[in-house]
Amino acid sequence: MSITLDIPNLLEQFDAEGFLVLPGVLPKEFVAELLEGVQRFFSIPNADAKMYGGDMEQIWRPRMFEQGEAFERLIDYSPVIDLVEAVLGKDCHIIANSALRTGPGQGISGWHVDEAVRFPRPKGVPLDPRISAPCLVLNLNYYLCDVDEELGPTEFVPTSHRSGRQPEAADFDANGEPSYEGHQVFRGVGPAGTVVLWNDQTWHHGAKNRSKDRIRWVQQAPYGRRYISQRFYPFINYHMPEEILERANPRRKGLLGLHGIGAYG
Repeated sequence: MSITLDIPNLLEQFDAEGFLVLPGVLPKEFVAELLEGVQRFFSIPNADAKMYGGDMEQIWRPRMFEQGEAFERLIDYSPVIDLVEAVLGKDCHIIANSALRTGPGQGISGWHVDEAVRFPRPKGVPLDPRISAPCLVLNLNYYLCDVDEELGPTEFVPTSHRSGRQPEAADFDANGEPSYEGHQVFRGVGPAGTVVLWNDQTWHHGAKNRSKDRIRWVQQAPYGRRYISQRFYPFINYHMPEEILERANPRRKGLLGLHGIGAYG
């Protein structure tokens, strides 16, 4: 059974807070299908993950849309994609499509904004509250298992997408938790089927898995505006399998990056 999202109200909340946590978005049957595909892919070695070094081969798998039709359907899954397009525009596209396996004691990273601060704001120069903080990249995490505080949810600092900077030492308390203009950490817990979405400029991280024997399974799907490049390794030499494009409806083809003529060609 599909759900209905109140997109106007969600857009207002997203603009104010920089993130959303939406439980119950994926039905149980779809979650089970995705989880089976992710676990299957993690059961075999992956050269792309190994190339990145460190423990990436243990925790990360790229280009999940190559792993079966369930992952292809997720790309244009409604009503989530309706919300994505409301934020980024109908000519947006998916820029990566990875799965994460986070075992006990593991965490994804420290507090950060992704890649680079896109709109630096000089200290002492406030951002007029009438101006929305632009969103060029929208990150999505689909929980494929129940994620409680012990398992380590995606965490955010509300309104930090308006900071125009990475978190700094002065932002952290004695427990290592950041805050921004009085806003404390929000822990995005939720049952399997929850999706969390955030502006990639919002301070965030994947909390450490503090359980003794449980694994956190997450499917990621970041989308960008048309002029944001896609990150499908090996990048300029990547060729999408023809069968994926053959199965795609017109909307999904656009989300995969098949755009019409634009300003630069």
